[in-house]
Amino acid sequence: MVGIKFEVVIPWRKIISFLLSLVIFRYTFTVNASAKDDQAVQDRISSGFYGFEQSIDVSEFALTPTELLHIFSCVIKDDPYLFFVSRNLRYSYKTNGCVLSLTPQYTMTMEEYKGAVTYCTERVRAIATLSEHFASEVEKALFLHDFICENFEYDDELKNDDIYDFLLTGRGTCEAYMLLYTAVLRECGIESHFAASDSLTHIWNIVRLDGEWYHVDLTWDDSASSETVSRRHFLYSDKAVSERGHRDWYSPINSECLSEKYDNYEFDVLFRNNVTLGDVDHDGELTLLDLLMIRTWQPSEEVLDFCRSCADLNLDGRADAEDTELLRRKLIASD
Repeated sequence: MVGIKFEVVIPWRKIISFLLSLVIFRYTFTVNASAKDDQAVQDRISSGFYGFEQSIDVSEFALTPTELLHIFSCVIKDDPYLFFVSRNLRYSYKTNGCVLSLTPQYTMTMEEYKGAVTYCTERVRAIATLSEHFASEVEKALFLHDFICENFEYDDELKNDDIYDFLLTGRGTCEAYMLLYTAVLRECGIESHFAASDSLTHIWNIVRLDGEWYHVDLTWDDSASSETVSRRHFLYSDKAVSERGHRDWYSPINSECLSEKYDNYEFDVLFRNNVTLGDVDHDGELTLLDLLMIRTWQPSEEVLDFCRSCADLNLDGRADAEDTELLRRKLIASD
């Protein structure tokens, strides 16, 4: 009798590949579900704030206190107009540790907030409008960066950390700088979020320009020089901003800042090429808007960079009444 030998061939590669695909699918599904749940929680909390709810029910999300604290922080830091909500967090939870609800503390009544937010939105819109004649998003972002650094100061007493007090007093903390820059960029249609570092006790912006994300730190740029506006921390990659001292940051976006396009860019000369003196908004024409912008800047210190160099019509190193008069004469002569 001839024995028959059976050989079983097990397709290990296919089995391993199949198992890996299941793991990847489960991981991807979990991550996406988590991100979706986080957004749903943020939307629920945010709507509760704007509705001035005394108790915001979040029991359906089964959050731990730690998870709630992180999401609450992201909601507050990513919305410039939640300045009427106290940073102190109160909540109730079940014996299993899941949060049932949070109890907001409001620093304003609804009527007070309506007046305050109207003031803020009008000021933000006015600042954003100043950049509308610049052609590119980079130029707009740079103009607004410089405008805020030139017209606002750091609050050494650490009292003003929201855009309402920042706009009222002209002084604010790093969070106030970040929130105002976020508000004016979004008014221009430019996406911006926060990047925060607990180890540095610091916060700054992450901005999306031409499809890429970049770091922008107005606070460190404003404090870097008492004479001119620094661009040392403007549009930096993760690598470059780490080399300049930022670390351990988190942000509500998952994207990395990988583009190194502007890491060594000379922003000081961005608007100097082929620009007519007096054309401070760089739209290619001398108009009444240029005249109004020069008047807004007076009296000013020495003019060394950015579009104020184009406002120095008599080339004496200052943008002052003489330059305004020269531009006025130019406009009359051109009519």
